[in-house]
Amino acid sequence: MFDIPDFRELIYKVAIVLGAIIVIYGVLWLLVTLGLIPAIVAALFPQVVLIIIGLFIIYAAIERKNRYY
Repeated sequence: MFDIPDFRELIYKVAIVLGAIIVIYGVLWLLVTLGLIPAIVAALFPQVVLIIIGLFIIYAAIERKNRYY
Protein backbone atom coordinates (compact mmCIF):
# COMPACT_ATOMS: atom_id res chain seq x y z
CA MET A 1 0.00 0.00 0.00
CA PHE A 2 2.71 2.48 0.96
CA ASP A 3 5.72 2.19 -1.31
CA ILE A 4 8.82 3.70 0.34
CA PRO A 5 10.91 4.17 -2.87
CA ASP A 6 7.96 6.01 -4.43
CA PHE A 7 7.75 8.26 -1.38
CA ARG A 8 11.51 8.86 -1.51
CA GLU A 9 11.25 9.88 -5.17
CA LEU A 10 8.50 12.36 -4.30
CA ILE A 11 10.62 13.82 -1.48
CA TYR A 12 13.53 14.30 -3.91
CA LYS A 13 11.26 16.10 -6.36
CA VAL A 14 9.91 18.36 -3.60
CA ALA A 15 13.47 19.13 -2.49
CA ILE A 16 14.49 20.06 -6.04
CA VAL A 17 11.47 22.36 -6.49
CA LEU A 18 12.02 23.99 -3.08
CA GLY A 19 15.72 24.50 -3.79
CA ALA A 20 14.98 26.07 -7.16
CA ILE A 21 12.44 28.42 -5.59
CA ILE A 22 14.93 29.51 -2.93
CA VAL A 23 17.63 30.18 -5.54
CA ILE A 24 15.27 32.15 -7.78
CA TYR A 25 14.00 34.22 -4.84
CA GLY A 26 17.58 34.93 -3.74
CA VAL A 27 18.55 36.12 -7.21
CA LEU A 28 15.44 38.31 -7.44
CA TRP A 29 16.16 39.83 -4.03
CA LEU A 30 19.75 40.58 -5.07
CA LEU A 31 18.63 42.19 -8.33
CA VAL A 32 16.06 44.36 -6.52
CA THR A 33 18.66 45.39 -3.94
CA LEU A 34 21.06 46.39 -6.71
CA GLY A 35 18.26 48.31 -8.42
CA LEU A 36 18.44 46.32 -11.63
CA ILE A 37 14.78 45.27 -11.62
CA PRO A 38 11.72 46.98 -10.13
CA ALA A 39 10.52 45.84 -6.71
CA ILE A 40 7.13 44.83 -8.18
CA VAL A 41 8.80 41.81 -9.83
CA ALA A 42 9.97 40.53 -6.44
CA ALA A 43 6.58 41.37 -4.93
CA LEU A 44 4.82 39.18 -7.50
CA PHE A 45 7.18 36.25 -6.90
CA PRO A 46 5.20 34.70 -3.98
CA GLN A 47 2.13 34.41 -6.20
CA VAL A 48 4.24 32.76 -8.89
CA VAL A 49 5.59 30.35 -6.27
CA LEU A 50 2.05 29.39 -5.25
CA ILE A 51 1.20 28.67 -8.88
CA ILE A 52 4.35 26.54 -9.25
CA ILE A 53 3.53 24.60 -6.09
CA GLY A 54 -0.02 24.01 -7.31
CA LEU A 55 1.21 22.78 -10.68
CA PHE A 56 3.70 20.47 -8.96
CA ILE A 57 0.95 18.97 -6.80
CA ILE A 58 -1.22 18.37 -9.87
CA TYR A 59 1.74 16.84 -11.73
CA ALA A 60 2.58 14.52 -8.81
CA ALA A 61 -1.05 13.41 -8.52
CA ILE A 62 -1.38 12.70 -12.25
CA GLU A 63 1.95 10.88 -12.35
CA ARG A 64 0.99 8.72 -9.38
CA LYS A 65 -2.44 7.99 -10.90
CA ASN A 66 -0.87 6.96 -14.21
CA ARG A 67 1.64 4.74 -12.44
CA TYR A 68 -0.96 2.68 -10.58
CA TYR A 69 -3.83 2.56 -13.09
